[in-house]
Amino acid sequence: MGLTQSVSEEIAQETFLRAWTKLNDYDPARAEFSTWLFTIARNLALHELDRASNKREVTSDEALPEFASQDKQPAEVFSQHQQRKRLFNALHNLPVADRSALALAYFQELDLAAIARVEGCSVGAIKVRLHRAKQRLRQLLEEHYE
Repeated sequence: MGLTQSVSEEIAQETFLRAWTKLNDYDPARAEFSTWLFTIARNLALHELDRASNKREVTSDEALPEFASQDKQPAEVFSQHQQRKRLFNALHNLPVADRSALALAYFQELDLAAIARVEGCSVGAIKVRLHRAKQRLRQLLEEHYE
């Protein structure tokens, strides 16, 4: 979250370049190829997020896709925009490790074992992290409505 399309494309390109140059380091006994590739991408993205956070704040309009449709009324579009904004702000207040675990679970739809390999921790730790991240996200969203 929070990376522009051009930066995301650069990270993707660098991920594949590093995978190509480090292909001899890949060990199928340790992890699936996709997990190894996700780990490279994750590390590059986290590095870029750390670097970017020192430079500027990212706006919610940069981070999330539009829900625009010709079938929706202006009030509905406005409401969805407000919901996106609240969600972005809540996600932004989570630690990066929690955002990463949530993204791998819900956007990439990886199973717990794969997430644990990408994150470099146990399945139990991922279960706890996901549970706490969802609780904290719910709390942040509820606080906004009060």
